[in-house]
Amino acid sequence: MARKISQKFLDELKTGALKPLLQYVQNDHTLDLELRGSKITIYYRGGNILEVKDNGAFISLNKKYLSKTKAKTKPSLQNFTNYFPQAKHAIDNYVSVKRNHLWEKEIQQRIVQENNYSPNASDTDFFIIDIEYQDTGRADIVALKWDSTTPARKLQNNYLPTITIFEVKQGCKAISGKSGMESHLCNFKKFCANTENVNHFKQDMIDVFEQKRELDLIKINGNKNKITKVAANIDFVFLLTNYKSASKKLQQELGNIGNCNFAYANPMGYGLCARNIIDKQEYVKRFL
Repeated sequence: MARKISQKFLDELKTGALKPLLQYVQNDHTLDLELRGSKITIYYRGGNILEVKDNGAFISLNKKYLSKTKAKTKPSLQNFTNYFPQAKHAIDNYVSVKRNHLWEKEIQQRIVQENNYSPNASDTDFFIIDIEYQDTGRADIVALKWDSTTPARKLQNNYLPTITIFEVKQGCKAISGKSGMESHLCNFKKFCANTENVNHFKQDMIDVFEQKRELDLIKINGNKNKITKVAANIDFVFLLTNYKSASKKLQQELGNIGNCNFAYANPMGYGLCARNIIDKQEYVKRFL
C-alpha cells in the first residue's frame, strides 16, 4: 500500500483546516507524524496516539491504553490540544503500570527525531522516510541515505541517494526466533527479488520524502534540491540496541546468515552516519 498522501490531503495539512494540528506536532517533538496513504498516523513514545483520515475523521488511541474508570476526551479538530495531554498520560500510565511493549518503537521514534528535525539533523547522512512499513516484512525504519558532504547534497558528480532499510533489535531476546535477524534478512531478500515491487516502493518513498519536506517534518537547512531518482540498490542494515555483550545469541544467529551490515553509534546518540555502517566481519571484529 502506497504511503504517499493525495495533494488535497497535503494541502489540508499545509494551509487548510488541518494546519493547526500539523503545527502542534511540529512544535512537540515527543510526537511523530507519519504518512499512511489515506490517513496520517501520529506516534507518541512509539505508540499510535492519533489517526486522521483524509475524510477528516479523527481516530483515538487503542482502547487498551484507556482506563475504564477515567473520563477520556475524544479527539477532534476543535479539541486535539486537550486530547493529546490526556492521551499521552494514558500511554505513560499503561506502559508504567501494565505492560511496557514500546521500548523498541520508542527508540525508532528517537531516531526519527535526531535525523529529521533535531538541531543536528542536517549533519547526519540519513533522513527517515517512514517507520513501521508493512510491505517489506514489517521494516522498522525506511531511510534515505543522502551523504552530508557538499557535493552529495548538491547532487553533483552523478551522486544518487540510497533507500536504506534499518531493522531495530532491542535486547538479546529480539536477536533470534520467528522475528529474529535471519527472518528479517530473508524477507528483505524475497522482497528485492520482485523488481516491480521494488520500483513501486522506491518511487513511493521518494514521494513521501518530498511530502514530509513540504510539511517541514524533515529539515535540510537551505537545501532546495529535490530527489527524483535514487540508487538502483536498496541497502539493509541491522541496528542493535541495548544488547548484552556477554550474550552468545548474536554469534549464534550470525552463523545462520550471510554477510549483512550493522550500524553503530556516532559515538553516542541516534544520529546515523554513513561511516558507521559496517559489514558483519568488521562488526564481529570490533564488538564481539
